[in-house]
Amino acid sequence: MTIPRVIIVIASSLDGRIALPGGGESHLGSEEDKKMLNQNLSMVDATIFGLGTLIAHQSTYLIKNLNDNDEVNISKSQPISIVASNSKKFNSNWKYFYQPIKRWLITSSKVDNASSNYFEKQLFFEDSWEKTLISLKKQGINDLAILGGAKLINSFIKEDLITDIKITIIPRIIGGRYTWIPPEQTNEIFNLKRLWEIKSIKNLMNNEIHIHYKKICKKINNK
Repeated sequence: MTIPRVIIVIASSLDGRIALPGGGESHLGSEEDKKMLNQNLSMVDATIFGLGTLIAHQSTYLIKNLNDNDEVNISKSQPISIVASNSKKFNSNWKYFYQPIKRWLITSSKVDNASSNYFEKQLFFEDSWEKTLISLKKQGINDLAILGGAKLINSFIKEDLITDIKITIIPRIIGGRYTWIPPEQTNEIFNLKRLWEIKSIKNLMNNEIHIHYKKICKKINNK
């Protein structure tokens, strides 16, 4: 069975940072970047992020209905929000648990009754993300957007599961340790030799650039 289309949606500084050196909630992008985020997330069935991203933001982005008068209304149609975590450190006071969304949990450990009440559905991590994505496909998820964090993105890339990267480049050099691909001692990712082609480039305000890259599929030799 096929797996969902997996898209990284992210804003990054010139030096690959996704948060300020002090960590916490990231506000790197402009208002135009937020509109691109809104557009990109309106095209997926679900989003996924790790516990670290949830702790930093304590909420998820809600799709807005935007009109010519710049009036903003929360859309009644929101992608399913999936948290990937083996932790039980969920705080019922987080805004996330009051947002008008469906919440799913993917975990490889047993969740206690208190934590399970936070999520409408629980799925178990099935040894690999590829197998887990097959389960998500069976649940009706055809397009999945990864919103963070770095470890989660890294695990998907290592299995060569990313089909699209939609990245806004912020013209700042920030420094710090919060990169969107964590440093490693191995050449596992480099050895994938995966190529990407540009599908679109859009200039945003404040000299930001939004780029949509798509994975180039290997051509099959039928000779």
